[in-house]
Amino acid sequence: MALPATACDSQGDGDDSGKQSSSPSPSEESIFDSSVSVGVKKGQPGFNTKSGYDYAGFETALVQRLSDYTPFKDYDLGDLPSLQREKILRGGGKDLVVATYSITPRRDKEVDFTVPYFKSDQGLLVAKDEDRIKRLQDLKGKRVCTASGSTSDPGGADDDKAAKEVRQALGEGVEPLTRDDYKQCVQDLIKGGNFDAVWTDKIVLEGFAHAKPYADHVRVLPDITVGKRQYYGVGLREGHSEDCRKLNRALKEFLDKDWPTTFRSYFPELAEKQDFVQTYRPSPGEYADLERDSCGANDD
Repeated sequence: MALPATACDSQGDGDDSGKQSSSPSPSEESIFDSSVSVGVKKGQPGFNTKSGYDYAGFETALVQRLSDYTPFKDYDLGDLPSLQREKILRGGGKDLVVATYSITPRRDKEVDFTVPYFKSDQGLLVAKDEDRIKRLQDLKGKRVCTASGSTSDPGGADDDKAAKEVRQALGEGVEPLTRDDYKQCVQDLIKGGNFDAVWTDKIVLEGFAHAKPYADHVRVLPDITVGKRQYYGVGLREGHSEDCRKLNRALKEFLDKDWPTTFRSYFPELAEKQDFVQTYRPSPGEYADLERDSCGANDD
């Protein structure tokens, strides 16, 4: 995929506010001047899992590639929950968040995002022997779990209108319940029978559906899509627009050169499908649309 040139290679893209200038503010300190602290999720198969002190997954590999393509060479990884991502970034607990972090207007008001490196529709995960849910309307009266603070949690929506849209996405009479993370949702689905389905991005669900010990117990419903498509970006504190643009350049390199190989390494079953690049890698048009709003371009 030949992606368009990033905004940092041009002057402004029609924005006379100066946000797209390649020159950093004199007062802007680079987060790359010292060891970079990166927040990830340790319990999401395919994206990140942790064994002992070691992380492995698509996003761990992405962080390594970013360190190859940008000035930061020294970094550490640490786990964080969905609900705490903005708070931890704003408070300086982490310098970057690379944790299936969907780009949304509400979040973009609190932190800055890079261009997207992944996309996914949303769907449902159920027990392997579940035969009552075949279409979205079958969710009525069922118990659906999602992670607190995620885009499928009404409490994490941008405003009341957006929260209503989240609730309506599952259909009438279905109110999603929350756990701290998706791993807890899946475990409760399997062991406790507390839920009938787990709702989030299909790629996250596919990670569980193809990983031990979950693979023998759950499956993703292939014909059900719920809500809006999600785009994952790297999150960072506001006030680091030049660092953000450097990350944009690095992500362009990653998308052009490394993305398919990295996907195959951590989602091998999905990579057997011929359309995996089209399904999960942002297209040039999607990349360009979200690039225009990246790195604080919409900040007041």
